[in-house]
Amino acid sequence: MHERESWGSNFGFLMAAIGSAVGLGNVWGFPYKMGIGGGFAFLITYLLLVLFCGCVVMFVEMTIGRKTGKSPIRAFLEIGTFKKLGWFGAICGFLILAFYSWIGGCCIKYLFTYISELCGGAGFGGMSGLDYFVQFGSNPASGIFYLGLFMLLTLLVVQGGISKGIEKFNVVGMPALLVLMVILIIKNLSLPGASAGLAFMFTWPTEGFNFFNTLRMAGGQMLFSLSLGMGCMLTYGSYLSKKESIPKNAFIIPFADTLMALLAGLMVIPAVFAFGLDPQGGPLLLFYTMKEVFAAMGSAGAIFGIMFFLLLIVAALTSAMSLLEVVTSCAIDVRAGKGKSANRRPIACCCALAIFILGIPVAIDGAGISGLMPQFTFLADGSESWLDLYDTIAEGLLMPLGSVLMCLVVSRKLGFDWVNEEVTACGQKWLAEGFYRVSIKYITPVLMSFVLVSLFLSYFGI
Repeated sequence: MHERESWGSNFGFLMAAIGSAVGLGNVWGFPYKMGIGGGFAFLITYLLLVLFCGCVVMFVEMTIGRKTGKSPIRAFLEIGTFKKLGWFGAICGFLILAFYSWIGGCCIKYLFTYISELCGGAGFGGMSGLDYFVQFGSNPASGIFYLGLFMLLTLLVVQGGISKGIEKFNVVGMPALLVLMVILIIKNLSLPGASAGLAFMFTWPTEGFNFFNTLRMAGGQMLFSLSLGMGCMLTYGSYLSKKESIPKNAFIIPFADTLMALLAGLMVIPAVFAFGLDPQGGPLLLFYTMKEVFAAMGSAGAIFGIMFFLLLIVAALTSAMSLLEVVTSCAIDVRAGKGKSANRRPIACCCALAIFILGIPVAIDGAGISGLMPQFTFLADGSESWLDLYDTIAEGLLMPLGSVLMCLVVSRKLGFDWVNEEVTACGQKWLAEGFYRVSIKYITPVLMSFVLVSLFLSYFGI
């Protein structure tokens, strides 16, 4: 019989869960969406969504995961309602990791380039950040190579299993990530003009504010950043000991993720304003403009460039591991349920290979730069690359829809006695029970339905 693994400690679980939530979405997604969403207005909306949706959906996912002890696919088969809902997590894992690995590969490429600069090599060859990224995006062979390299790094950790692989990496990686972010924040806040970035982050906008646009941006960022609706927290919850408090962990993880997002904003936005750059640049903040920021630092720029992209790689890996674990766990449970071999290593290798193949069109396309792949002009706002297509299916449809349906399954089908039995296992108290009951039944489904509709329609320009 297939024996399911468990976390070595609650601290290890927290570091892995926080690592799943903290990723590239925090470092470039949060500042970029804050720029488009109106700065402080985006921040307030995001915080409210994290409280009434993020904490609640995370609570639901971890409860279902620990109660069933299964991956998303097997968990909903056991529950017997919305039996196909578990496939949402597996599909999201494939799609997101396919383009996420290419972005992670870009970070590795920039890390190597800055190391070359520091050692007196060719480095950027005098090119601007924009020109250098265009050159990289136009080279399919290079894109595929770095996509594969990042996927290989992710696979090596996941193959080690839960306590020896994912937990061990995050126990070291997450504190190291925090230290690196603090160092860069201190440096960037000392730059002339950085105060304008602080004002942008913490002052209500006087013009150009659009409530619905802000809600849409904050909702999409909240789902992606907290790894909700994609099976990550359900899978991690399935490895959680009965002795641990689900309500407490469902609050700590979003709180820590939000803190890291704010730190990412403090790390990026003040520097962008200090150098007169555009806070709405999106990926520009990562690959275009940050190169110019480091170049303006003189001889120390290469050192800070290395630190910055090393930070991004750590952040990307912690999230990528959780996505690959969702896919691997689903495959293991499906095979075990059929009485077949469920050896983690070969299954993880097959899943990683499938995701790598799915990511090849993204790498060839180079975020629409290469012109070598068909574009999807039906997507709104000029988003028409393969990366945008994968993201539209996952973040624009499956993740918010999955979050809504999970709340409905708990409140309408399973009932709160089912939840209470699991949450209070081993004598644990159901902290903030009234808040969770009301939110799961009424507040969260309504808010997430609105986010779902606005996200989906916005992708098609409606």
